[in-house]
Amino acid sequence: MLRMQCEPPGKSVALFHAIAHYSNLSTSAIACDDKYRKPQGYSGYSEEELFATLALMSDRARRYQLFHLLSNLPPTQFEGLLFALNLPAGNVSASSAAQSYRVGELLQWAESPIGCGLPEVAIALKDMFGIDVPDFMPTEPPASMTQTPELKVEDAQPPEWKEHLGNGVYLEMVNIPAGRFWMGSPDSEAERSEDEGPVHSVTVPALAMGQYPVTQAEWSEVAALPKVNQDLKPFPSHFKGQRRPVEQVSWDEAVEFCDRLSRFAQRLYRLPSEAEWEYACRARTQTPFYFGETLSTDQANYDGRDTYGKGVKGEYRQQTTDVGSFPANGFGLYDLHGNVWEWCQDVWHSDYQGAPADGSVWMTGGDQQWRVQRGGWNCRSALRLWDTPANRAGGVGLRVVCAPFRT
Repeated sequence: MLRMQCEPPGKSVALFHAIAHYSNLSTSAIACDDKYRKPQGYSGYSEEELFATLALMSDRARRYQLFHLLSNLPPTQFEGLLFALNLPAGNVSASSAAQSYRVGELLQWAESPIGCGLPEVAIALKDMFGIDVPDFMPTEPPASMTQTPELKVEDAQPPEWKEHLGNGVYLEMVNIPAGRFWMGSPDSEAERSEDEGPVHSVTVPALAMGQYPVTQAEWSEVAALPKVNQDLKPFPSHFKGQRRPVEQVSWDEAVEFCDRLSRFAQRLYRLPSEAEWEYACRARTQTPFYFGETLSTDQANYDGRDTYGKGVKGEYRQQTTDVGSFPANGFGLYDLHGNVWEWCQDVWHSDYQGAPADGSVWMTGGDQQWRVQRGGWNCRSALRLWDTPANRAGGVGLRVVCAPFRT
């Protein structure tokens, strides 16, 4: 449990300590606000609202515990559990994908309006295998509480949070609010390609995304974790540096990285869908770049010998740079323009005809031998590229999201 830096007065002591505990489970550090003598980030909340926040965190803690227990079930027991829950066909993939993905799909279904609920999953674990899932609620709501205030998930943890990978290495995450945006580029945008259309509306649920591309330090820590499906080279990059983005990794290796990280952290990490990536990159902009109509080498690491629009020529560094060396976008994310290409989860499609409107991963149809890349040195928010899942191309890395796996 986190040690509070100051002690809140009165009957709320246990409540604040419980919030600190569940924030710790979600890797969110809580400091103390001297003005209100409450955990920082919660100083404007009443006791009733604090309890609602605690309840939300408790649900998250139970979900993480379930994710850990289910991911470590033998495959035959996991299949038996799916059967016992009467899970509708198609809600959990029957492929040979890593069990962590299937667990994420199961929990997403359980929490959906048509699902059985997390308590039923916990009961099934107890009845079938004798596995207990603790009740995380440590206290009753205040007597004055008549209803639970509506709180969004992003209200329950700071906008930025960290996953400790070991040896002082932290994966830094940013909460991205839900929203709707126009995906793709209009016909009037210079240098656009036909695969960037048609422009279409996409509604993206809230998610957490890596503040930076995965660094070489983060990659080497996760590469040292137990293998899920394939080996990982601990130091694959051509341009070396602990804070530089990892590169020369394939899509298959990027998925393995996410699988290992998910098992270690007991929550679901994966590659972003292409829609999630563009939504996060644009950060409520519709210009070719999140900086505006053009770009300079003071804003991103790319080949400054090339210009776009009314831009001017700039520096050509000929190598990757430390992540976070250039300004962030409106969501607080760095290096979505320039530095390295980033893998997305999706299968390549030659255009957006029939694309999901809910921001989910698009794995059906298309060209199944290719996967999507975004970002890179050509930079525009709408620009797309593709490669085979096994290829380790130079200048290609990844960025992770923490969100349910949705297809």
